[in-house]
Amino acid sequence: MTLPGPTDRPDPERVLAQALRAMAGGGRQTRTDDSSASTRSPLSILQIVLIATILGLLVGMTVGVISLLA
Repeated sequence: MTLPGPTDRPDPERVLAQALRAMAGGGRQTRTDDSSASTRSPLSILQIVLIATILGLLVGMTVGVISLLA
């Protein structure tokens, strides 16, 4: 039986860096083009209309309840 030597153990800094990268949700990223840096697409028009409708309903219901209580 041999004891683990320095070559058998991984570098703690490298292990920590890999764990943090994995927790952040990605590996090494190499940028080839600045235009591809933004992968998240903006909200579509339908999503914006839906959010505005929901907010309008919430504001309307709140004003309606307040007017009934007054």
